[in-house]
Amino acid sequence: MNNKFIFVLLFSTSASFGDGSEQACGGSPKDIVFILDESGSIYGPDFKKQLDFIQSIIESLDVGLNRTHIGVMTFGTTERVIFQLNNYTDKNETKAAVANIKQIRGQTYTHLALRRLHQEMFSSNYSRPGVSRVAMVITDGESDFPKLTKEEAELCKNAGYVMLAVGVGAAVVQAELEAIASTADDVFNVGNYSSLETLKKKLVSQACKPCENKPIDVAFLLDESTSIWGYDFKRVLDFVQSIIDYFDVGPNRTHVAVIAFATKSRVIFRLNKYPDKNRTKNAVANIKQKRGQTYTHLALKQLRTHVLSSKYSRSWVSRVAIVITDGDSDYAKKTKAEANLCKKKGYRMLAVGVGTQQVQTELETIASTADDVYKVDNYSSLMAIKDKLASKACERESVQLNLRLQK
Repeated sequence: MNNKFIFVLLFSTSASFGDGSEQACGGSPKDIVFILDESGSIYGPDFKKQLDFIQSIIESLDVGLNRTHIGVMTFGTTERVIFQLNNYTDKNETKAAVANIKQIRGQTYTHLALRRLHQEMFSSNYSRPGVSRVAMVITDGESDFPKLTKEEAELCKNAGYVMLAVGVGAAVVQAELEAIASTADDVFNVGNYSSLETLKKKLVSQACKPCENKPIDVAFLLDESTSIWGYDFKRVLDFVQSIIDYFDVGPNRTHVAVIAFATKSRVIFRLNKYPDKNRTKNAVANIKQKRGQTYTHLALKQLRTHVLSSKYSRSWVSRVAIVITDGDSDYAKKTKAEANLCKKKGYRMLAVGVGTQQVQTELETIASTADDVYKVDNYSSLMAIKDKLASKACERESVQLNLRLQK
């Protein structure tokens, strides 16, 4: 039997990944389950490295009664629950419970662990309603029953879990990693167990993306007026691409559209134009600035009558607009009127102000609520708000907003 180690970690897809002052996935409750392969092919020191790695991830999370919950299961020839999601609400107690796990060994029946995951650990007896999941599988070899593992992984994905797969060493079967993972972007590889820690930041970041398995229709409205220097407009495009990286873009997933506005408003591409993330990002990267005045109202009107209309947008998903501008519109009353019409349609309106030239009241006029207004000092600072902005765009309640209309 090939050496192999499998470990599954589940995070909420509703999570947000904060800035350096916040803990990973902070701001929304999550249910996290680690599933550890304890089969006989795993040497004791390597099993210990897995436990250390899990504890380091737990240390970075916001564990608490109404925050992140953690469970652990191990498996060899049989699977066993070490502790359920509702057993511990204190971070130190959780880490101590992980540190005390003793390896039982046996075969590598990964499918049994995945089956118990969706049948028991994420049942309503232990998992909280409204908290979605992401699974992280770490292995250095193929499971003993690949077909059953694939079938159980599909059941987990169909249940709404986002599956992340990590291969350790040269003996991994890449095809099985890809079968377990939700997408190609969710597959990771390292050379040995000692290198797992190098993946920690990427894995937690991927797991904490707020928009996984949560389809939305999102439109970016980009100010391209003359007041914006060319290199700053390029920073806007880079920022938009970084936000798109958070989204689960696909035909039945998140759709993205872009409008640019100055003296005229123009649709760069509609929601159903590009079926995948890379082509969407490339289309954004190729936008050329036209310049002109700041006729924000025209972009908002085009948003309502065209881009997010029933002709191009889906009625069953949240519809979100992100407006990025560096100054007040030339026609404030018209902007206010169009923004209210958009909010009456139920769109989630997020407003980003750059620099010191815009008036706070207009940003608040555009945004759905005061919490949907973001300000940065300059275009170089946009990246500092990408995590919070992406998280806000994917909030569940965005489709049921308690609208605050301007009078």
